[in-house]
Amino acid sequence: MILVLNSGSTSLKFKLYDKKLNQIYFGLIEKIGQVNSIVDLNGIKSGQQVISHKEALDIVYNFLNNNLKVGIVTVIHRIVHGGIEFTKPTILNSSIISKISKYNDLAPLHNPINLQVAKLSLNIWKKAKHIGVFDTMFFCDLEKYVFTYPISEKYLSKYTEIRKYGFHGFSHQGMLSAAAKELNKKISHTNIITCHLGGGASISVIKNGKAIDTSLGFSPLSGLMMMTRCGDIDASIVKYLTSKGNDIDSIFRELNFNSGIKGISQIQDLRDVMILNGYKIPGYKSSIKATKENREASKLALKMFIYRIQRYISSYMILLDNIDAIVFSGGIGERNSDIRNLIMNNHYFKKIKIIVVFCDEEKNMALSLKK
Repeated sequence: MILVLNSGSTSLKFKLYDKKLNQIYFGLIEKIGQVNSIVDLNGIKSGQQVISHKEALDIVYNFLNNNLKVGIVTVIHRIVHGGIEFTKPTILNSSIISKISKYNDLAPLHNPINLQVAKLSLNIWKKAKHIGVFDTMFFCDLEKYVFTYPISEKYLSKYTEIRKYGFHGFSHQGMLSAAAKELNKKISHTNIITCHLGGGASISVIKNGKAIDTSLGFSPLSGLMMMTRCGDIDASIVKYLTSKGNDIDSIFRELNFNSGIKGISQIQDLRDVMILNGYKIPGYKSSIKATKENREASKLALKMFIYRIQRYISSYMILLDNIDAIVFSGGIGERNSDIRNLIMNNHYFKKIKIIVVFCDEEKNMALSLKK
């Protein structure tokens, strides 16, 4: 059996496959560390407080231990940032995990959790081979003129790890495979723009089956405005904030955890923001009391989010001689047709085919071992 663990800042997803990659079990634990955690084990949901990823991992272990008669031989872990050292699937042990941890500051929402889950797993599934796969792998062949930042050679030569990496690679790779199949084209002949829209968000342009640029860069903080991350901002803003007495660590915490849609609207969930904009979300009941202030803030946040997505798509269109499709995935991209309609409500986009992919990141992680 092959177990795939996909840990997020407040979530833990798992899927169990046989050796032919047929799915056996799946599960998702959401809102870890919050009072209203959700546990879904193979479609059976329950509400309980899950205070840590360790507790979430124990839930996964107990579920599998009670339902499996055979052993798990491989555990695959999603790790967001591996820097310039880790660009291929890597066998994990305590020493390797320690080496990867030096990139934690570049992906503070995910890497510490990814590595914590991996380290805990080593002690739970002791006989299994543990393998780390990295969000950056899909973009490791970007051209030098694309991945190099236009800063002083003094810095570039001394700090060689400074470059564009790109993230959400398993999602963008999955969108490429699914789009090529739907378009009835070879992957090597497929030209698309892929939009991963979730709590984190990124856009990539893929020409002849290869990523040639992507919105996320040195860390997952750049590019689009996201749920809690600021995306592209003028670097001078950071200097300005430090000059006003804010320390650098607190600034970057705010830019990662309390900016983006949350920062503008002061609301944590995009579904609440959509409802305050007058949209209906089937099956979801908002607990936010509408006021004039939060309506106005939510309208501004939504307009900013859509505008920045449209701007990136437009800038990538000129890099392709022809565009086969614009592809959407991620929790927002897959499930929120209102967001897709707002994005595509532009006369430059209207004749382009739209493809929605319910991306199986976990299966793409497992498939990456075979490439």
